[in-house]
Amino acid sequence: MATVGEEQIRLLKELGLKEYPAKTLAHLIELGESKAPELSSASGVPKARIYGVLDDLADRGLVEVKPGRPAKYRPKSPNEIIERIIHNKKARMDKEIERIEDLRGDFEPVFQPIYESAVKKTREPLLKTVSVGEPAEEETRLMYEEAEKEIDIVSRAMEWLPEVKESLEEALKREIQVRVLLLAPDQLEDEEDKTLQEATRKTLEEELSGVKVRFSKFILPLRGSIIDPSYDYSSGKAIFLVEERGVPFTLRDAAITENPSLVAGMKRYFDLIWEHESLGIKEID
Repeated sequence: MATVGEEQIRLLKELGLKEYPAKTLAHLIELGESKAPELSSASGVPKARIYGVLDDLADRGLVEVKPGRPAKYRPKSPNEIIERIIHNKKARMDKEIERIEDLRGDFEPVFQPIYESAVKKTREPLLKTVSVGEPAEEETRLMYEEAEKEIDIVSRAMEWLPEVKESLEEALKREIQVRVLLLAPDQLEDEEDKTLQEATRKTLEEELSGVKVRFSKFILPLRGSIIDPSYDYSSGKAIFLVEERGVPFTLRDAAITENPSLVAGMKRYFDLIWEHESLGIKEID
């Protein structure tokens, strides 16, 4: 026969019950319908406290009270106990969120001017870095989702296209101009890169036909993505990494900038290669 011990009481404490409520509920589950004095004796909760503890458990919906002289107490099933604790926790959280929302009207007017004053004194860093791989891919997806006019992409083979394909599809639906500059196949030294680029080309042609594609005649010193650049230095964001042969991706970082001047310079770099040092699909086939 299963009995109550420290393990059962510990589990109830992990669910948020304090010492006396945990002991009382654990032993009530063990005894079944019981009177307060019986529970006090079984659980070790003092008689002076047991009634208050039982009333609290009843208020939480964890036990049922059977009126009488004396009253009797019956535990809810383990599943009902869990569901009730979850319900109570959500209700408390909803109230706390509502309280915080009520404070918004007081908080923002008080702190916004202070924040803006400090921001004016702080110079934004030119670059921040993220690890190449999933962190960089997540930043790239977010950029594509934020784009309002233009996305320019520079890559050898764009092997990471499957990770951002959905975001590019949504960008095309928003009528964002998307241009992709790949490295010409004869510049790819690795057969694996050639295979990856072929897969990228197939996806772009068959599933992302709105994307414009050209191929650089020369090795690309920078690779990455640019969104919404402007030559009046008013907007833009970019994520990029530099060509570092022999350095594994696991040891490399990607740089992110929202400096409009730097982004405009990267756009000029992209446009010059696109217009004067690249080939169309028909020219390489």
